[in-house]
Amino acid sequence: MANKNRKKNKRRRTAAMIGVLAVVLVAVVLYSQEMKLRAIYSEQQKLQEVIAGQEEEMDRLEYMIEYTGSESYLIQYAREKLGYIRSDEIKFDVE
Repeated sequence: MANKNRKKNKRRRTAAMIGVLAVVLVAVVLYSQEMKLRAIYSEQQKLQEVIAGQEEEMDRLEYMIEYTGSESYLIQYAREKLGYIRSDEIKFDVE
């Protein structure tokens, strides 16, 4: 009878150790996954900031494309780069 109790106690200890190890393993896996999720979330936030900056740049470039096709841009360009003036204007060269 004592031998049976020892075997039962040994089985219980073994089962308890396996249970504890399983719980520890699950806890380690969950912690690891939580850390990965935090890293992914942080990376996602950084990428969203980059996307927002790129969208702003795209809006600015679209405006510039639109503006360069306008008459006011052509007049400004002709005045600044080519030195043209209107017929009713006087050009002064200051050195």
